[in-house]
Amino acid sequence: MSEPVQDLLSYVLSHRHEAQSLLQTARRTDDAAARGRIDARSTIIARGVSGHPTLVVSEEPRRSFNTGPNQLVAWVVHVAGKYVGRLFALHPPGSAYGEIVETAMSAISAVRRLDVLREPVKHVDAGRRPGPQAIRDAARSRRMIYRHAIAAYDTLARLEAGEEEALRCVLRSTLMAPLEQWRRFELAVAVGIGEVLAEETGEPMHISLLGLPQGQPIIQCGRFALYWQSVTSLYSPPPLEPSEVLLETVLKSYGMGLGGDRPDLVIVDQQARAVSAIVEVKYLAGDTVAASFREAAAQVVRYARGYRTSVDGLVRRSLIALSMHAPAPRGGTDPTVWTVDFPAMQQGALREWVRDRLLSLRC
Repeated sequence: MSEPVQDLLSYVLSHRHEAQSLLQTARRTDDAAARGRIDARSTIIARGVSGHPTLVVSEEPRRSFNTGPNQLVAWVVHVAGKYVGRLFALHPPGSAYGEIVETAMSAISAVRRLDVLREPVKHVDAGRRPGPQAIRDAARSRRMIYRHAIAAYDTLARLEAGEEEALRCVLRSTLMAPLEQWRRFELAVAVGIGEVLAEETGEPMHISLLGLPQGQPIIQCGRFALYWQSVTSLYSPPPLEPSEVLLETVLKSYGMGLGGDRPDLVIVDQQARAVSAIVEVKYLAGDTVAASFREAAAQVVRYARGYRTSVDGLVRRSLIALSMHAPAPRGGTDPTVWTVDFPAMQQGALREWVRDRLLSLRC
């Protein structure tokens, strides 16, 4: 779905007759008819062998689109279709990317049905790339169809080589829209925690963001699983406090319920079947540091009540991550909840929290 592939598909569909063909000959045997240059020697042999006095062997001129540059176009379209098909199988029902993926699949199918590319598409072998001669011929051509094909092929090659600029280009052109800053910060904290866990435990980190079913972890590292915007199956609503009972009564009189929110990040020890920590992430955009911290602290305590009878241990292992200006505990006291900000994360503050709270304190 990247921009070079979209440009190629769009150009091919709007310039269907730009593909270049070659005039080739094919041997043909007819009765009393010559569809091209007559091969006298072959004609005499055919008549003598068959005993048919009016057979004619000729070289019929035919236009063939199975040329090197067209093979490159067909290969790019075929591989793009293969990857888009995999993406279509991955994205869940109702995904915001569904319409975009289906549109790309429709464009690829329309290109495959074009008469000028039907023959090259039949000869495509996904496991065998176009030869260097085909690539050179396409690169030298002045026709835009081949320039677009070279651009798409070159993008794939650079992606496979791990070039950072190519990755950025593809991500910029395939993401529906940039994520909000607060979502980016939540994902940054999640990946940072996963990287530290991988380094401290020696276990590989597995990230699953695309096509993730509801209620599944986005990061797994050894026995730890990290959930994003999910209360997890371990959560059970705690008994309402008196103020919450009164609020529920007020809302019911207007036909509303209390509703519910979700922790930003929840770290689960899958071996112990228990929540190891709750992480609340706050991106400061208008609110003061004190207001954001108070809100995050209240959320940590509220969520902790739904995961265990005694919330002290869980709150002590939990983390509040602010985008900037994280407060420090007064007088060197041991904080009941750990706090970091993004500059401290860049200096390795998450490692200290993982070592001191997440790995040393048991569930």
